[in-house]
Amino acid sequence: MALTAITLLCFAALLPFPGLGGHDDHSGEHMGILTDIPVKVTVTNKFANTKISYPDTVVTAGTPMFGVLNKLKDNSSFNFTYTINKSFGIYLESVNGLAGSNENHTYWELLSKKGNSISRLNVGIGCYQPKKNENFIMNFTTWD
Repeated sequence: MALTAITLLCFAALLPFPGLGGHDDHSGEHMGILTDIPVKVTVTNKFANTKISYPDTVVTAGTPMFGVLNKLKDNSSFNFTYTINKSFGIYLESVNGLAGSNENHTYWELLSKKGNSISRLNVGIGCYQPKKNENFIMNFTTWD
């Protein structure tokens, strides 16, 4: 029960609340008016040397990546699974049927590409809010 409450609080804290003042020109929200933004999702696999880019998913600015992935899942052949970790929230387990493995030291690395710059995310899909025209990359890789 406490885990559910924490997860809901994290999600609720990230929802945009129009009219509470202030705005971030980079978020797609301006003066309390919610706007839709396109987000690209790309799945790469270091070992199979594959790359799948999905058509832009249009979501409301401020939507967590978890919501973007659920919308993409509803509208394409994309699929993912997750668990809820008591300490860290929503944890991405598998993408398109491929799961990370402690035994093989593999996992899904979460990256953001904005322009020509790629950076590793420091939060998961439950808290990360992509920006307009961002390319969210899920890279199957190893930690060795």
